[in-house]
Amino acid sequence: MIKRILLIDDEKDFCFFTKSNLEATGNFTVTICFDSSEAVDLAKKLKPDLILLDVLMPGISGPDIAASLKDDPDTKNTPVVFLTAIITDKETKGGNVISGWPFVAKPVKINELIEVIKKYTK
Repeated sequence: MIKRILLIDDEKDFCFFTKSNLEATGNFTVTICFDSSEAVDLAKKLKPDLILLDVLMPGISGPDIAASLKDDPDTKNTPVVFLTAIITDKETKGGNVISGWPFVAKPVKINELIEVIKKYTK
């Protein structure tokens, strides 16, 4: 079954690279959202299997978007995985969690990202 991913990140090159690589596997369809103010409404509309969310977004921050998603009945059960360049895997001692949310450090390794997506979309 093909998993629907919503990628929320303001870095356009990163988004196009990630979308292309994930979709090339044949296991994912990826919708990109560059605008943090549209993220929650788009998530409600698309009902993705998982949301990849940049921590540092202009306007509304990633953690604030995640909190809004968690508070909304339509999206509260949608898994969210943070993407971040501000903390590394080593800084979390391999726990890969920020304030209870899983994350993948940038630069993202596609194989690692695929494993994380599979883990949270069973």
